[in-house]
Amino acid sequence: MHLMNADMTGRLRLTILGCSSAAPDPSWPASGYLVEWQDTTLLLDVGQGVVRRLQALSDPRKLTSVVIGHLHADHYLDMAGLRYLFPWGEQADPRLPVHLPPGGRARLDALATAISERPGFFDVAFDMVEYDPESPLKVGPLTIHFVRSRHYVPAWGMAIEAPNGARLVYTGDTGPNESMIDFALGADLLLVEAALRSASEDDPARGHLTVEEAIDLARRAEARSALIVHYDPARHAEIEALCEEAGPWIRPAVAGLTRTVSAPVLETGSPVPAP
Repeated sequence: MHLMNADMTGRLRLTILGCSSAAPDPSWPASGYLVEWQDTTLLLDVGQGVVRRLQALSDPRKLTSVVIGHLHADHYLDMAGLRYLFPWGEQADPRLPVHLPPGGRARLDALATAISERPGFFDVAFDMVEYDPESPLKVGPLTIHFVRSRHYVPAWGMAIEAPNGARLVYTGDTGPNESMIDFALGADLLLVEAALRSASEDDPARGHLTVEEAIDLARRAEARSALIVHYDPARHAEIEALCEEAGPWIRPAVAGLTRTVSAPVLETGSPVPAP
């Protein structure tokens, strides 16, 4: 079977800015993932330390958009740092589009109060809109779909689809979740969280995965490739060994890693069936 690229003019590119768990670690920041397609630059989550890492690559003020999956600190706290890059006393032109989960605007207003800033602190820099998880979100040529995660607070996973058919799926924070498996089915690249050493560490109402559960979720979703994210960097060698047992298709992510997300297609243009 001969393969060819559906669209030679663009590539969906992922850069891991941070993939640590909530506890600060000198190795890399908390959750933050840069997705690029041509001139479109999309930042998924903005955990602590993410903006500084992004600055080493490009000007964060030039992002096309930011999308936040849920409002735990390790997924959005660096929105404050990002805001301080924008003009202080006047409205930015243009404002950076920020897509928040339902209830997100009130949380950003509360964050401004918590850090002793004036009302409207974020509004002058960001065009903030709460997305509807039931509807696709368009960011330039990219389309984002949402799925409800199994977490302690309302949280959503995301699937980013490129014009050439490439599909990147990010679980966000989630416990075992059959809906997530269906949502991620056949992903070209799956970012799957694995915050726990053992399920016994979790609450009775689950909100995170173990590495073994993350590998199982990715395998059952028939992901073409997968990266383990949202884990303690001190566990990298341990997680690497577990992934090696599973096969070459899954590995632990590290900060600074870049991947091109490709959807192989038949010469007729039809997608290749997932393995």
